[in-house]
Amino acid sequence: MDFHNLLENLKKQSFFSDLTIERGIEKESLRVTRSGFISNEEHPKALGSSYTNPSITTDFAESLIEIVTPTYKSIDELYEKLKIIHIFINQNLTNEEMLWPFSMPPKIEDESKIVIATYGKSNMGKLKHVYRKGLAIRYGKTMQCVSGIHYNFSISKASFKRLGYASQDKRNEAYLNLIRNFKRLFWFVLIEFGNSPVVDKSFVKGRANDLDVLNESDLFKPYATSLRMSDIGYQSKAQKNLNFKYNDLNTFLSELKSAIINPYPEFEDLGLKDDENNFQQISNGILQIENELYDCIRPKRAGKSGQRPYQLLRDRGIEYVEVRGIDLNPNEAIGISKEQIRILDLLLIYCLITPSPEMTDEEKNKIEQQNISVIKSGRNPNLTVLYKNMEMSIDSARRELIEDLKILASEFKDPAFISAIKNIGDFKKNKFNQMSSFHDYGLKKAIENYETIKSFSNIDVGLCEKEASDSLKEFDKMNQKKEITFDDFINSYNSKI
Repeated sequence: MDFHNLLENLKKQSFFSDLTIERGIEKESLRVTRSGFISNEEHPKALGSSYTNPSITTDFAESLIEIVTPTYKSIDELYEKLKIIHIFINQNLTNEEMLWPFSMPPKIEDESKIVIATYGKSNMGKLKHVYRKGLAIRYGKTMQCVSGIHYNFSISKASFKRLGYASQDKRNEAYLNLIRNFKRLFWFVLIEFGNSPVVDKSFVKGRANDLDVLNESDLFKPYATSLRMSDIGYQSKAQKNLNFKYNDLNTFLSELKSAIINPYPEFEDLGLKDDENNFQQISNGILQIENELYDCIRPKRAGKSGQRPYQLLRDRGIEYVEVRGIDLNPNEAIGISKEQIRILDLLLIYCLITPSPEMTDEEKNKIEQQNISVIKSGRNPNLTVLYKNMEMSIDSARRELIEDLKILASEFKDPAFISAIKNIGDFKKNKFNQMSSFHDYGLKKAIENYETIKSFSNIDVGLCEKEASDSLKEFDKMNQKKEITFDDFINSYNSKI
């Protein structure tokens, strides 16, 4: 069935008239000083507890702020929420700190000074800290200071019914279909959302790389899209051994469990505990926990603190997908534009409604090799990619996909989707300035974005203030509770998978 006929059938089922998309964003940004260096200060208390504040937490480092929005049916409301949280953060950063605008970090003078995030004395708080210690000894602190955007996407149960997916089992199938198609089209995300073709030399200090020299301080690839997603960035050599094809949920969960519970020699040699008998890893598998899986998209279900993602997916099925691999947009003060959000929605609906055959080992390997090429050379319009079972130039594939997305956008009730895809622009080209360092340019953009956020007026941050205040009270209560020993807690946590 061609795409036009597919859409006609969906229109007959009233899919588009009843389509409800729910989306949320998790956005990471480093706190930096007025000189552009990563802050050594702990998470500002005025932002609340990084453990119990639902909107503002930390990722790997104390300096790596993570903003978490609720889910919204309205893009305008989602965007407004992101703006409000940024204003609140801006107002409460100390010592004239700012948020770094790029996914790749600034110059790192001394990796040992990067402070791993802490979450208090509770067993779950300690577990979160130990997980990060494990990341540090496995991959180094520098690699963990990359940041980006996670886009959480789902459609309503009513919309699924229009597609003929009434049960949870059928919704699981539909989300896995979406995931496989998204992986097939990840090249498009890399060329449209990639913003990291340059890195400061300190990022790869002591590590082998194939980058070219741009100037005294920076390395680059002329046609790179997102070096953050490359072998020097947010990747794990150990995870190359994993075989996630997302053909069915049970197989995915079985592989996920195996990756956590089976010791991986390199990580086993590091030891679960350090010389002072303190935990430095949660487990010695390829993955310590489920969250360590580095993929461009993951199946997810929300749950209470302490519930394992594995358990939630096994017992209750997939609730939404988490899209990863989106670089921060340095030209947007809050890291992403409404147009980009709409393009993501169009792409994800496209992945959901188009046929999605099961993925073979051969196709999986081809996609992985293709992603490496697009990460390093995707801005070369002549680079070839697989699209609709054909090999073609990435420029041609992009144009074909955009035409399909334009047709899809015309079925959406909101005309802003048509505008977003029509305004997507020409094939992007990288621009490099050998005279200015990445660090200095990033600092300039950080100041610009700080001032832009400062200029937002008549916006009430009262809810952010209340969340911060309430989170500190909740955090204090949590730390006063009597609990089992941490050793027993870790053993109990690991037994739940």
